[in-house]
Amino acid sequence: MTLRHIVSWKLGGETRDARDTQAAEIRAALEPLVDLVPTVRALAVHRNELFDGENYDLTLVADFDDAAGLAVYATHPDHVAAGAVVKRHAIARVATDFTL
Repeated sequence: MTLRHIVSWKLGGETRDARDTQAAEIRAALEPLVDLVPTVRALAVHRNELFDGENYDLTLVADFDDAAGLAVYATHPDHVAAGAVVKRHAIARVATDFTL
């Protein structure tokens, strides 16, 4: 069983360039978690490419063995620190979790 965790954020930058800078900072904070949090099986961060201003700006896709693995990730100190970076820039968040 694999649990897929998908989170998307709207970023607060007023221009595409500002949101690109915010997205790069968030990506730099999140991508190392694949090597830092032992329950992460896969993790990727994607910048929205189409319909700027309409779609959410950035999406995280992460895989775990199960909900317990996601819970470990959620409270892991490195994830908490990365979350602080996200919170500085995100004005909206949406998430979905499902089993593959």
